[in-house]
Amino acid sequence: MITLDLIIKNIRLLFLIGLVGYIVWLYKDREFQKAENERQTENNEQIRKSDSLRFSTQILNANELKEHFEYQNKDLKDKLAKAGIKTDRVKEIISSNYYYRDSIQKKYFAGKFIDSTKCLLIKGEIDTNGVITIKDRQFKNKMDAVAFWERRQWNFLGIKTRFLGKKEMTAKIFDDCGNSTVVQIKKQE
Repeated sequence: MITLDLIIKNIRLLFLIGLVGYIVWLYKDREFQKAENERQTENNEQIRKSDSLRFSTQILNANELKEHFEYQNKDLKDKLAKAGIKTDRVKEIISSNYYYRDSIQKKYFAGKFIDSTKCLLIKGEIDTNGVITIKDRQFKNKMDAVAFWERRQWNFLGIKTRFLGKKEMTAKIFDDCGNSTVVQIKKQE
């Protein structure tokens, strides 16, 4: 027969199990918040240093990466969609923006002109003596290297498929002008 003493012991046992579970949850949550705080502090420090160093490294979680594609780098999101790459498969992004401006005046011919392509803009004047003075020369390029995973293609009864293929890392480079080559060198530890 169930006695009042047995019921109290069971309630005490359930209370202790719940208390231990709550303490473990608090500890794990504290560890996660500590790691998250360190990551966000490092990201903010990198953003502050990027103006002087002209280099920054950021570690973004999945939601922050989606926000990055949505608000800060929408053109890259469009390029990925055009190439058939899902944004949730992206593991790393390396972006470089090139901007060059030469305002040194050189004299060649005469007249006022603007010569431009997608990446290069040249402004100058041609005077009455037939001498060209180049007043402004600008070069702009944006390069994005995206590392992502995809499934390896294989044949099944003569049909090429990626379904159930082995996951492999690959990269794609998007350039506004010309072609870029990226070489990443890591030291073996």
